[in-house]
Amino acid sequence: MNIEKEYKILVNQNQFTELLKEFPQATFRKQVNTYYDTLHLDIRKVRGAMRIREVGNRFLFTLKLHGDQGMEEYETYVKENSVAALKAPEICDLLHKISVTDPIMEITRLTTYRAIIDTGDAELCFDYNEYGGHEDFEIEYEYKRPHEGKAIFNQILQKVGLTYHKNCPSKIKRALDTL
Repeated sequence: MNIEKEYKILVNQNQFTELLKEFPQATFRKQVNTYYDTLHLDIRKVRGAMRIREVGNRFLFTLKLHGDQGMEEYETYVKENSVAALKAPEICDLLHKISVTDPIMEITRLTTYRAIIDTGDAELCFDYNEYGGHEDFEIEYEYKRPHEGKAIFNQILQKVGLTYHKNCPSKIKRALDTL
């Protein structure tokens, strides 16, 4: 389990491209996020989200839940991107703890082309996302350790005339809203 702390902002394509020029070392990798829940969205009802992220031949299961200290993330690698992979005992235990007992099904997919810049204290991520016939551009600043991240993120964004303000729901919410 980790406690996730990040700032993210949706930007237009021009802002994305201009800021990306500041980081010529950026290399994009494709990742496919498949989101799972029950028919009645029981995980979403407890303010959670569950996915398997496929990057290359690796499959990372993540269950995110709002907790007392912020967003809690439970992660483990699984063998494949499928409902069957979610039947692993440790995943079943997690779901049982949040009273999710109905059958799990795939609810949506989102493809991200991501470039990650390691700043030492955080990862600066440039995400081009495709889902449900839509596309968007997002920049995330994800903490690796405590520091004055918001100020640093604003310094980075200032290069293209932006200031951080929360302007986007999660990727899963954006993808679900297109259904």
